Amino acid sequence: MTHVGPTAQSTRAATPGQKRADISQVLEQTMRRVSTAVSVVTVLLMLTGFIITVLTHPALNPTGQAALAPSRLFRPVQEDWGFWAMSVGIVLLALLPTVRVILALGLFLRSRAWPDVLVALVVLFELLFSIWVSR
Repeated sequence: MTHVGPTAQSTRAATPGQKRADISQVLEQTMRRVSTAVSVVTVLLMLTGFIITVLTHPALNPTGQAALAPSRLFRPVQEDWGFWAMSVGIVLLALLPTVRVILALGLFLRSRAWPDVLVALVVLFELLFSIWVSR
């Protein structure tokens, strides 16, 4: 039995179109996993926080803060656990688009897809600028 070498198809370099399709597929799979994980965690945090708040505060005051200030999120011992859990869930959900752009940027950098890197950088700076302006 003779050893058959690699086929012509496997030895050819990937075309730019194939490379872009591979990048898109990897990016979509990664973003789907990250989005699912973050969404599940945020729903669990917000649900847990809501249940704790309802059980520990018989008279809910709906006219309060929507979420804790980011600086107070790092001191959970000093905060009401229910409100803290809901606030962390809200902040994580709000940061999800930024995380997705950073993941895309990393993937585009690794694959040296320079036009996509440029677009991802523009989108990232736009997101960061909108966060900074809204403060």
